[in-house]
Amino acid sequence: MGFVLCPVEDMAQLPSVARDICPFPNYNPSPHFVNMLSINSSLHLKNHYMAVQSSLTAKQLEDFTQGLRTTFGREGRVTLGGVGVVALSLAVLFDTLARQARGECVSESEPIPGLFIKDLRGYYPPQVYTVSKYLRLVPHIANNPTRMKEETERYHKKLLSEDQSLDKLGENHLLPIKEDTTAFNLLLSHAFAANLKIHHLRIKNATEGELFTPDRKAPDDVIFSLNCDSEIADKDFLAEVQKSDNRTQEAFKRHMSNVSKTRLHRVSMLEFFNAMIHLVCPFGNVDSMTAHREDFDLKANALQKWAE
Repeated sequence: MGFVLCPVEDMAQLPSVARDICPFPNYNPSPHFVNMLSINSSLHLKNHYMAVQSSLTAKQLEDFTQGLRTTFGREGRVTLGGVGVVALSLAVLFDTLARQARGECVSESEPIPGLFIKDLRGYYPPQVYTVSKYLRLVPHIANNPTRMKEETERYHKKLLSEDQSLDKLGENHLLPIKEDTTAFNLLLSHAFAANLKIHHLRIKNATEGELFTPDRKAPDDVIFSLNCDSEIADKDFLAEVQKSDNRTQEAFKRHMSNVSKTRLHRVSMLEFFNAMIHLVCPFGNVDSMTAHREDFDLKANALQKWAE
């Protein structure tokens, strides 16, 4: 959580050009993940709440608001709802209720849509399902301190246990933990586990050190998914860059030196590690994050008047 590096912003153009030629996964973490687990989570959550409500018709907004009233009661206040994993759970709930209000089908057992890097093979490590279950549970227990403490401890231990089990399987090459999407989803789950620790400390009004979260780093030899013949696509990529704007060409010159494989491998690798830095850049230290506490008032920020 003490990471001080921030993303390289001029990298954005290269993956955009490369992905049109050779599709590879978008490694950038969900804005929800970055925004709701940052020190500015309350502002991001309020903005998202307003945006979701504004996107609905009058009838859809009525159904959406009723869903919130059913979950939280007429007071509409969520304990610690403006910070961390609770803010993330509310952002997920807003999206879910909005989809339901539009008549879309919503699965309660699959990974939360858009929160993790999509794997075209459909494989997700168990931590992805555990994080999804916790986030779906939180709105129903957020105002119950005892349940929140118990479930947060339980899910934190479960994530650590799954992490250890997966590492052992990976050592025996039984699971694809070095493949790009799996490796990044594991990084996401680890960042989430670190934030569960922070939430646990908030609930107990305690200091750092009562829950242990080991560091997880990306494998040194990540296997990148390039769905093309990279040798042939490399020539097309170079041709497209040469036709592109000056900013893209400057980024190409800056980042494409000393390429050991193909340029497309280099672009996917740079985006992967840039996204990894982006994942941890918004976080402060554990003590400052723990001290950050704020409830969220759904009723005060509602576009539709709540029934008394």
